[in-house]
Amino acid sequence: MMERMEEYIIMEETAALVPQYDEYGRLGTIVYELYNTYEVEQSPKQIMEQSCRYYGSTYEGKVHAAKHILGIRQMVPVSVCEALRLYFFPTCSPDSDRCIWIAQSHIKTIQPYEKKKTKVILKNKQELIVDIQKGTLEGKMYKTAMLIFILQQRIVNNYEK
Repeated sequence: MMERMEEYIIMEETAALVPQYDEYGRLGTIVYELYNTYEVEQSPKQIMEQSCRYYGSTYEGKVHAAKHILGIRQMVPVSVCEALRLYFFPTCSPDSDRCIWIAQSHIKTIQPYEKKKTKVILKNKQELIVDIQKGTLEGKMYKTAMLIFILQQRIVNNYEK
């Protein structure tokens, strides 16, 4: 049986935040970590918001910055903590109760799965089935990689001055 928690802070081991309703109809999260899986009472978006605050920023600020940096308007990746390289992207609108947040660094491979779905294989061999096509998921991974690259380049370029 999975360990239950009231709250959760994203860390380097965090691979994915998957929404799940409990027996009372409350939205919570299944947190996939490298070596553990937890049931958390918070929604995935609440975990994202609290984790951004924990690492010294706001979720809204991170979203606004990513939109500005990438020049896109919706479903942007979020850099929860640059120092720990915690970059997550949403599988659909973060306001949707179906939105899964996936850590870019924990993805091993992705494969098409059934109609309009994708199988995400994490580095620890866990598998997630997400409700979007492989090409769409690849686009989200690409945008996340661009965000990581641009932020890292800015740090490097800043040191070179």
